[in-house]
Amino acid sequence: MKLNSKILLFYLQRLIKSYSTREVLSKAEARFIGKVDIKGKSILFNGDEKEYTNKFLEDGYVEFFPSIDKKIIDQIINETTHLSLFDPYEKSYGEFTLIDLKPNTHVANFHRLDLVKNKKILEIANDPGILRIVQEFLGATPTISNVNMWWSIAGKSKAEHAQLFHRDVDDLKFCKLFVYLTDVGPNDGPHTYVKGSSSTNKLTKIRRYQDQEVVDAFGSENVIDFCRPKGSFFLVDTYGFHKGTLPVDNNRLLLQIQYSLNPIGIENYTPVDMLKENNYNKYINRLIIN
Repeated sequence: MKLNSKILLFYLQRLIKSYSTREVLSKAEARFIGKVDIKGKSILFNGDEKEYTNKFLEDGYVEFFPSIDKKIIDQIINETTHLSLFDPYEKSYGEFTLIDLKPNTHVANFHRLDLVKNKKILEIANDPGILRIVQEFLGATPTISNVNMWWSIAGKSKAEHAQLFHRDVDDLKFCKLFVYLTDVGPNDGPHTYVKGSSSTNKLTKIRRYQDQEVVDAFGSENVIDFCRPKGSFFLVDTYGFHKGTLPVDNNRLLLQIQYSLNPIGIENYTPVDMLKENNYNKYINRLIIN
């Protein structure tokens, strides 16, 4: 595989372990990128945008209210149910559907190119309120660097891969918007996040961590399980410790939008053609749509 400069930079930034160093470098890059004026009212949430922003900056996560309308969630599910899935950890399985899952599959992902063609998903990703909060977090105009959606499969004997605590190092600065497309109770694979862990130099080695290691470092009171109804959504700085808890009773379906300063090491971004009349910011959407 021939590495281009963007992929090389992606792998180089992963070697920077110090939180403070990552912050210094990301702020310098953010000043170079600059900000844009993002107009329009949020169609997703109510309340004081500044309060949401401050909460996100302080804790590493923020939840929004109210939940996204059930009709919108159901529309996304109905429009994607026919799409093929793949196991990101076992490429030899090829493509499949929920009814012909491989027995060892823990997570079944949709293809990004299929998801970015969905109008409702793009509306969520480009919500003006979300984009303004993300811009304040990044310190610069965000880039939508990934759109992902996957099923976490219930009934497995043990947690694997991202179902164990870890930090993401996708860019010097980035965050992810999570949307629950199914009800998520304690036994349905809730997203679990460690409050305050995104702004510390504790446990910066990139590996999977056992629960007790994380509890010992940050305290059980800061470990938050997002048990929430269908349509709930929240922004998370996933440089902080997190995991997708192993579901026991029911499969979990989750939509994820990633915002970052740079592309995130995906080798080939292939923007899809959209209707000319869409008003989405070209820079923010440069990696996913034409």
